[in-house]
Order: sequence, then C-alpha cells, then structure tokens
Amino acid sequence: MSNTVSIYDAKTNLSKYIKQAKAGTPVYIGSYGTQEVVLMAAEPKKTQITFGTAKGKLAYMNKQHGDLDADVQEMFYGKDWDKS
Repeated sequence: MSNTVSIYDAKTNLSKYIKQAKAGTPVYIGSYGTQEVVLMAAEPKKTQITFGTAKGKLAYMNKQHGDLDADVQEMFYGKDWDKS
C-alpha cells in the first residue's frame, strides 16, 4: 500500500521526494488521499551515434585551405598521401 503526499507537501519537500524517486521508490502526489500523479525516476536517454553519415556529401578543394603542412596532410591522408 503506497502513501500519497499532498500537493503542498510535494512542493515544500520536492528535493526530498526527487531523491526518493531516484532511489527507486515512486512518490504518489494527490489531494485528500487520492492519487493524482506519480513522481518517478526517468529512464536515461540512450543515444546512438552513427559515424559516416556525411561520407560522400562534402567536398572541398585543397586550394581553399592554402598550403597545408606535410605533417597535417599525413595525419589526414596517411603516410603515402603525396604519392597518389
């Protein structure tokens, strides 16, 4: 059997009830002992990263970037960048 807290009590002690909800115990809030809402921890949002979504969609010309250092070119294109 769950306990229902009043709206006033929930507003006054919101931090306490948030900690309780994060610990896994839902908090029921309502009026005159009637449950109206439930305060519970949210599920963490799972983000999936997709690599390569812009592959083939972007283009640039080397002259736009000026003369890049050979070490920088090697970092981007590999050791044999100047032989292709």
